[in-house]
Amino acid sequence: MNDSGENRNQEICRLLRSGDQRGMELLYDVYYKSLVVWADTFLRDMNMAEDVVQDFFLSVWNGKTYQKFEPTTLASFLYVSVRNRCLNRLDKQDVFHYAVELDHVDLAFEEYNERHDEIVAKVLEEIALLPDRSREVMNGVFVEGLKYREVAERYGISVSTVKTLLGNSVKKLRERLDDEFFAGFLLFFYMLE
Repeated sequence: MNDSGENRNQEICRLLRSGDQRGMELLYDVYYKSLVVWADTFLRDMNMAEDVVQDFFLSVWNGKTYQKFEPTTLASFLYVSVRNRCLNRLDKQDVFHYAVELDHVDLAFEEYNERHDEIVAKVLEEIALLPDRSREVMNGVFVEGLKYREVAERYGISVSTVKTLLGNSVKKLRERLDDEFFAGFLLFFYMLE
């Protein structure tokens, strides 16, 4: 994570430790979108992914879990917690299948820094191959960091259409990118935020 990311994590933790709700709002603004995409890699259902992340944020606030947050481990805690919640949702399915996929994701995280330029180029190449409106939505949400509502207003479509296009685009990327590059896609857009 770059210096601005570290500074944001310090600010989030400082506000939350003082009981300031703005810390939760900043946490949401910084991490929500990337956590939803992360959850969708396990659940393969964008609506369920959003539910999991929203429930997670509520439990963090209501359970005062945020009092234990540390800036240096905040991102890891969030991603591991969301992953665990997703696996709990999938407990009636073949969890072993998802555990095997996690090994590939973990490997990709380790190799991400070494192959950053190659991964970024491949991800952008795949996004460029998406249909026009899907590409515009992906660029608006992930590259420009716009909220779903802002993207919807820009292109004159509904928020649910933005979510549908985003979910379909992420599924297409998941199909076309191997595990390493797909995890790189998640990391790439997390680093942009």
